[in-house]
Amino acid sequence: MDMDLTHFMDGSGTVSYFLKSLVSLFVVVDAIGNVPVFMTILERFEETERELIIKKAALVGGLTLAIVSLTGHLFFRILGIKFYSFRIAAGILLIIVSLEMLQGKKTRTQSSADDERHYAERDEISIIPLAIPLLTGPGALTTGIVFFNSAGNLVDRVILMMNIGIVYISGYLILVKAHAVFKFLGKTGTRVAVRIMGLLLLSISVQFIIEGLMEAFPLLINRT
Repeated sequence: MDMDLTHFMDGSGTVSYFLKSLVSLFVVVDAIGNVPVFMTILERFEETERELIIKKAALVGGLTLAIVSLTGHLFFRILGIKFYSFRIAAGILLIIVSLEMLQGKKTRTQSSADDERHYAERDEISIIPLAIPLLTGPGALTTGIVFFNSAGNLVDRVILMMNIGIVYISGYLILVKAHAVFKFLGKTGTRVAVRIMGLLLLSISVQFIIEGLMEAFPLLINRT
């Protein structure tokens, strides 16, 4: 059976979709940037307990993102929201997140230090704040919805679900080895890594907005 290789290699092909969605989700989930926060919150737990808490956080975060990505388009239909509007809004939100990453700030779309200290005293910190909103915040949720609705076919949507799994499994591995990662990177290395990911996310954000505007303008022109 002949296979159209141009579909896989051009800007809208499966390979491009796989790489863009994987990199975008990995950057916005930001497991590396969350290493110092997780170390602080979980420092009073034994190593075995920390591993179980992180495993639950990654599982809950991944499932939440997958479910919201799958069902997000239903809310658009119910509320009558055009997807290009959401794409532009998602781009703006991700720009805010990326600029805060570039400035070395803890993103306000995730959690404040006061919230982290408050929730760290609770038994279910694996869900709040670790899974939500640290690993799966508004930025991750909007990114998942955008890529699900941008999928050209069923294969792309399966790829997106697979990428969500890859991102949260890798996030789990990074956070379980948080001490080793932080020791290897150091404070300076961690800051550099976060800023590089912030720059990547900023580029992705701008692309979201451009694509949303390209969808919106022809429709607006036809109405006039």
